[in-house]
Amino acid sequence: MQTNTSLVKWRLESYYQEKKIPIWFFDQNLDVAFTNFSTAAILNLFECVRPLARNFLLAHSIEGYHLNLDNPYVMYFEFSYATGKHNAYTMIIGPVLTINPTEKVWPELNFSGNLFAEQKRILSRALPVMDVEDFKLEITNFLKQVIEVAPPTFETESISAVIEKYSQDTNEFDNDAVDADKIDISDIAEICRLEDLFQVYVSNGNTYQLYSMFKDEHASEVLFPNKASVQACKVRAAELLTLARIASHESGNDSVSCYSRFQKFSAKLINAKSYENISRIVERCAIEYARNTHDMNKYTSDSYSPMTNKCIQRIIERLPDKISLDELAKELHISAKYLSALFNKETGSSITDFMQDLRVSEAKHLLSNTELSYLEISTLLNFSSQSYFNCIFKKKTGVTPKEYREQALQKSAISN
Repeated sequence: MQTNTSLVKWRLESYYQEKKIPIWFFDQNLDVAFTNFSTAAILNLFECVRPLARNFLLAHSIEGYHLNLDNPYVMYFEFSYATGKHNAYTMIIGPVLTINPTEKVWPELNFSGNLFAEQKRILSRALPVMDVEDFKLEITNFLKQVIEVAPPTFETESISAVIEKYSQDTNEFDNDAVDADKIDISDIAEICRLEDLFQVYVSNGNTYQLYSMFKDEHASEVLFPNKASVQACKVRAAELLTLARIASHESGNDSVSCYSRFQKFSAKLINAKSYENISRIVERCAIEYARNTHDMNKYTSDSYSPMTNKCIQRIIERLPDKISLDELAKELHISAKYLSALFNKETGSSITDFMQDLRVSEAKHLLSNTELSYLEISTLLNFSSQSYFNCIFKKKTGVTPKEYREQALQKSAISN
């Protein structure tokens, strides 16, 4: 059941993105199959958590769970997760703290180790503080939403029984509902061909091939064969959004950002009331995924430090949404001053200028390859107003958006 394991891995980080609660996913050999936690002090945490996993596995044989409250300042939740008859993984949620650590408390923490002052500061900011009942609530939500099993009561119920109960394969579909004989094999071949193209464009960052695909009448008829039914269009849109998310992740984009974008556009589908709105939602989502891949390949560099490349990746993933220096620094667990200096030193540009360059670059593509109005482009790229968009664009390129579009049209006419 490899699919289940992969599914769990990409849902782990998404669920705890806001809480920043560490998740440790150990395989049968007690190697880390996945962790969503990364700070300057991760090695100290790992050296503490791995013995917990080993002792838990020995104490509970194959399955079980344990709310670890041995230390008055630190809490862990340990349990096994079965993905098949012979595959059981040990998962640890934590550590979380019961109080904010002080210099008096730090020596009492079981992962204190040989931490420098800066590591202590980063770690204390990265780990959440909560009481036992709140932690139980987080565990309950985790088991419900990520593992999708009914949570234990923490007193009597065995999680192994719960997992077994909810892991049985069930078939909820009526096989008679679909008459395969009525489906034309040539139609299926064309659908598969366009879906493959759709995924290739997303994976390779071919933004404007996607734009052309959605403007092509034949392609839209194949991708949305039942435009008269809003519900059928929504189902088809959900399938295409899923294909785009998978293609983007497989091309190297971060799983959390891929899933976050998927959730954002899936939520828009709920209120869509026509095929035109639904198609536009899928188009916008696919183009954002493709732009991510294109920009990631273009702007990251082997000559930059991992921190700078990660910063660039975060900026690209959030476009066209705005993100401040403080938000970036918080996500990367370093100070804003250090991040700004490092970025400037390695790229020769400030973070603000880099973000403006990215948006202007995207505006150039939209001006050259689409018929979107100047107001639509400025709104799409989150400029505060069209006049501010015109000002920044001219500052970066030397011409106004109107002049740039006219020049692009002239070049296109000459080349044709």
